[in-house]
Amino acid sequence: MGRSAHRIDGESLPAEVTTFVGRRHELGEARKLLSSSRLVTLTGPGGVGKTRLAMRIADQARRAFPDGVVLVELAEVRSAELVPHAVALALGFRDEPSGWSAENLAERLADKHLLLVLDNCEHFVMACALLVRRILTRAPEVHVLTTSREAMKVGGEYTYAVPPLPVPTWDVDSRAADLAQYDGVRLFLDRAQARAPGFVMTERNAPHVAQICHRLDGIPLAIELAADRVRALPVEQINARLSSRLRLLTTGDRSASARQQTLLASITWSYDLCSQFEQRLWARLSVFPSSFVVSAVESVCTGDGLAPDDVVDLLTELVEKSILTREEDAGPEARYRMLGTLREFGHERLVASGESHSVQERLVEWCTRLATRYREGWFGPGQQEWSSRLRAEHQNVASALGFALDARHPAQAMSIASDLNLYWVTAGLISEGRHWLRRGVEESEPGTPGRATALRWLAYFSFYSGDAGVVPQLIADALSELGPEPAPGDLAYLRFVEGMAQLAESDPHGAQAPLDQALRLFASTDDDVGKAHVLLGYGLTQWLCGDLASAKELLQDCLRLTEQHVESTLHSSALMNLGMVVWDAGEPAAAEAMTLEALQLKVHDVELIGQAMCLDALAWFSVTHDPQHAATLAGCAETVWRQSGASIETVGALRKFRDASLEQLRAKFPDRVLASFMASGAELSPAQALAYATGAQEAGSASGDHAEVFRPLTNREWQVARHVADGLGNRQIAGRLAISPRTVDAHVAHILEKLAFSSRAQVAAWVAERQREPRG
Repeated sequence: MGRSAHRIDGESLPAEVTTFVGRRHELGEARKLLSSSRLVTLTGPGGVGKTRLAMRIADQARRAFPDGVVLVELAEVRSAELVPHAVALALGFRDEPSGWSAENLAERLADKHLLLVLDNCEHFVMACALLVRRILTRAPEVHVLTTSREAMKVGGEYTYAVPPLPVPTWDVDSRAADLAQYDGVRLFLDRAQARAPGFVMTERNAPHVAQICHRLDGIPLAIELAADRVRALPVEQINARLSSRLRLLTTGDRSASARQQTLLASITWSYDLCSQFEQRLWARLSVFPSSFVVSAVESVCTGDGLAPDDVVDLLTELVEKSILTREEDAGPEARYRMLGTLREFGHERLVASGESHSVQERLVEWCTRLATRYREGWFGPGQQEWSSRLRAEHQNVASALGFALDARHPAQAMSIASDLNLYWVTAGLISEGRHWLRRGVEESEPGTPGRATALRWLAYFSFYSGDAGVVPQLIADALSELGPEPAPGDLAYLRFVEGMAQLAESDPHGAQAPLDQALRLFASTDDDVGKAHVLLGYGLTQWLCGDLASAKELLQDCLRLTEQHVESTLHSSALMNLGMVVWDAGEPAAAEAMTLEALQLKVHDVELIGQAMCLDALAWFSVTHDPQHAATLAGCAETVWRQSGASIETVGALRKFRDASLEQLRAKFPDRVLASFMASGAELSPAQALAYATGAQEAGSASGDHAEVFRPLTNREWQVARHVADGLGNRQIAGRLAISPRTVDAHVAHILEKLAFSSRAQVAAWVAERQREPRG
C-alpha cells in the first residue's frame, strides 16, 4: 500500500492552494462542538466540502493540542484491516511486529494530547468506528474529527451536517453586486477568474451565474467544475447545458483523487457505498422533483423487490449516508429531499433499469388520490393543513400532471387539476391551473371522463385571469359534455361561473339571474362548498346592484355556513364582502373592523387574492380621512395583485371604487408624493401591511417579514374577549353574536393561546386593562 496519510504538526500544515470561501457559520458551529465533545463527525454528500472545512477547523484548533494535529486520508486505503496502519503511519509510529490494530494503536495514544482528523471514513465506517471507540476509551486527551458521508454511530459522537453553500433562488432578480454576497456565487467567481483571469460578472451574465449556482445546489465541487468551463464557454452556454450536468462537469483538478475530479465520479462513489435496496430506492425517488413524505414513497416507490415495510429503514439509511436530507420544521409528517445532482444521477439509473415509466405512473396515481382527498377535506377545520400540504407537494403534482399529459392520459390530468381548483386560486397560481386544464381539454376527445368538470374550471379560471370573453363558449362546451339532463350540481356550477363572468365584465345586473338559479340548484344538493361560493358571489352582486339588504342576508348566510364547517378562506371572503356592504351603508367603523379581521385571516391563510382585495377595500375606506394611509395600502395592494396572478379586473364592477379612490388621491397629492407613498406600501410584506393597517406599524419601519401586530386578536376574537370579561358563558356569547357555540369555543381557545393565558379570569383582566387604553 502506498503512503496515503501524512502528519500535520502545526508549522507544517499544507498550504491551501485555492481561496477558502465562506463557511464562517459552519466553522463557528464545528469549533463549538469540538470544544464540548471529543468526537465530531462532519457529514454530507460528496463534494459538499467536508474535507476542506475539516482542514480549516484543524488549522484553527492546533494551538489547543500540544501534541499536534494529525490528518489521516483514508480514501485510498484498500482494506478495512489497514485503517489502523494508515493512522499509525500518519502519526509517525514505527511498524509493530504483530501489525497495527485498534487496541495497540489506542495504547500508544494513551498519553497524547492531540487532534486526530480522519478524512473519508465512509467506505470503512465500521473499522473507523471500532478504532475511534478504542481511542476515545484509552486516550482521554485525544480528540477526533472525522469526515464521512455517514456518521460513526459511536457513543459521545456529535454530528454536524455540512450544508451546501448559500446560493440565490432560481428566480432572483438582483444586481451583480448583490449576487456576489452569496458564498456559492463568490466561489464560482473566484474559481472562474483563476481559470480565466479576464472573466467578470456583469449585469448581463449575472442571472446565468446565479442560476448555475442554484441548479448545482450550492455544492462546492460542482460549482468549481462549472467554473472551470468558463475557459471555453460563456456562462450563458454553461447554464443552458446544465440539463446534463453529470456529463458537462467532467474536468477537474488532476491532482485531486479520482472521485473528486468529476461530479459523476463523486456521486458514483456514494452510490457504490449503498446496498442494492438503497440503490433501487435512490433511483425511484428521483421521480420526486421536490420533497416527499413517507406515505408517498410507500405508494410510489415500492413493489418489484421493495416492500412498504422496508421504506422507513431504507430512508433512514439514505439520510445517514447523506443521499437524503430531512427537512426541519416540515410539520407533523417528516419530509425528505434529494439534491438535484443526486436526483439526476438517480434518474439515469432509473431509466437504465427500465422502471421509469411504471414509477412515474404510480406517482400520477398517488397525486390523483392526493387531489381527491384535498377536494374532500378542504372545506373544514383542516383547510390550512391541506393548503400547506399542497404547497409542499406542488412540484411533485406538476411533474405528475406533465407526465400524464405527455403519456396521453388527459383524463388523469384533468382529474388532478380540477380537484385542485381551490388550491390554484388561493395559492395565487391561477395561470398554472388554467394551463393544465387547457392542455387536458385540448388533448382529450369529447366524452372523455372529467372533461365537463375541466371545462367548468377552465371557464372559472379564465374570468379570474381577465379573459371573461371566452367563458360563454367554454360553458357551452361543458353543457354539451353533460348531455340533455345535467345533474343539478353540475348545472349549478356552470350557472355560478356564468354569473361571475358577468360580474367580471362589469355587469352585475346580468349576473343576478344565473347566480340566483345557481343558488336554487345548489339548495337541492349537499354541496356546501358550491353553495358558499354562490352566496359569496351573489351577495357581492346584490350590493353592486344597490340591494344592500339582500346582500347582507346572503353574506350572513355564507358566514353561518362557513362557521358550521369551521372553514376560513370563504369565511374571510364573506367578512370582506360584508365589510364593503356596511361601508356603503354608512357604517365605516364596522366596515373597517370586518375587513381588518378578514385581512388577518387572509394573511394567516396565505391567500393572495383575498389579501389584495382587503387592502384595496381598506384603502377606499380611508381615502377621505387619511389619504396617506390609503395611498400606502393601495401601493401594497398593487404588489399583492401582481403576486396573485389575478387583478381587480376579476370583479370588473369593483374597478369604479379603485379608480375613484385613486382619482381622489391624485387630487390631494402631487404625482411625486403619491408615487412615494404607494412605493412605501409596495415594499410591505402582507404581515407588515396588516400591522400597518391596524396602526401597529408605520410604513417603512418594519424590522422583518414577521412584524408583530400590536393588537394580537382579530376583531371577532376581541368581541368574544369582551363578552368573556362581562362574565358570559360560551353559549350566551354565541347568542349575542349570532354564531355557533362551537365557533365561540374555537375563538376562546385561540384567545387563550395567543395571550398565553390559562383562565378566563386572565382574559377579563387583560380586557379591562386594554379598555383603559385608546384602541386603534
